[in-house]
Amino acid sequence: MFSINAHCIFIARCLLVSAALLATNSHAKAPADTHSKSKTSYQQAVEQLGYRELAETFSRSKALAISTLADEEKLSLQELQAAATLELIGAPIAEGAQALQNFVAQYPRKDSAYLGQLIEPSLYQRIAINWHNSPTIEPSPFALELRQLIAQGIATGYNLVTTPWPLFAPERHVIYGHSDIQHAQQLLALLASEGLQARVGLSRKTSAFLYRDDWGTLSQSLIDVGNNRRLVEASEYDLHFEFTTAADKTRFVAAIDRYAKKESAEQTGLILGAWWQPFYRSRTAAEGFSSATQIAVSNGSETALLLALPEQAPALVKAIQQLNPSWSIAPEAIWVNQAFHRYLRGGYK
Repeated sequence: MFSINAHCIFIARCLLVSAALLATNSHAKAPADTHSKSKTSYQQAVEQLGYRELAETFSRSKALAISTLADEEKLSLQELQAAATLELIGAPIAEGAQALQNFVAQYPRKDSAYLGQLIEPSLYQRIAINWHNSPTIEPSPFALELRQLIAQGIATGYNLVTTPWPLFAPERHVIYGHSDIQHAQQLLALLASEGLQARVGLSRKTSAFLYRDDWGTLSQSLIDVGNNRRLVEASEYDLHFEFTTAADKTRFVAAIDRYAKKESAEQTGLILGAWWQPFYRSRTAAEGFSSATQIAVSNGSETALLLALPEQAPALVKAIQQLNPSWSIAPEAIWVNQAFHRYLRGGYK
């Protein structure tokens, strides 16, 4: 376990490395996307986002000081004011018309799971505050009934979703599950040190799984569900990443395999809380991920997620339907990391 001082130094170094990586591309101003103005002008975007009055307070000199566009002198005062305002609120004005349109479309949506950008230094504190301030959730009737999935041998585990997922683009979205929030902080700093950029979200879940006798003593209490089976229920979280490009998923996989996956009991050089089988998913096919089926089970107000190999999913769906015909069941394709895919096949690492 790191001391507080060592942990702070670790984060500081990660941020410095990340800043150095970003600085290599920060010397030249980005070119203004004149094509984007014909589709979604800066003024139109500012109007839609609700910042028109702020934009109109900027003098030309102030807007020029804020703007990073290369041909900003060619913009009218109104467009320059709008461009500067968009940059202040983090709009991707240098990434093209579609990126700006997506930003405008997503900005007003209520996304309680979104926390911020990976490179924001305050993200480390905010994610811990979010986690520690979340209330303890008592098992609902739905949660209690779900235990029969394990009691009857239908499944060996599931996640009960207790807070919403962020509204991220599926093709750039990776979901990473764990139980230790300090692991999350170190992982965020690790990814920043690797030069990755992403929007970050956090959602909570209750993870339920069949206890195996060879695991030894656990910190969680065991729940006897009958049939010589005992259940573990643990409060966990999913970290959500929306990377800049889908190709960044490959870099994410490489970072996890190198620094967050345990290969031996005495292994060093890993971040805190590295698991034998890290658990993360991609909502679209990507290099380093293997095909699986995610099955959403809902009573109309709560949802549990189960994972299965594609060839095993139909039988699992049928068994769940027989357990409670009133539940809605929605299987969909998902792609999991290879270590977890081996777990689904019975492996341990």
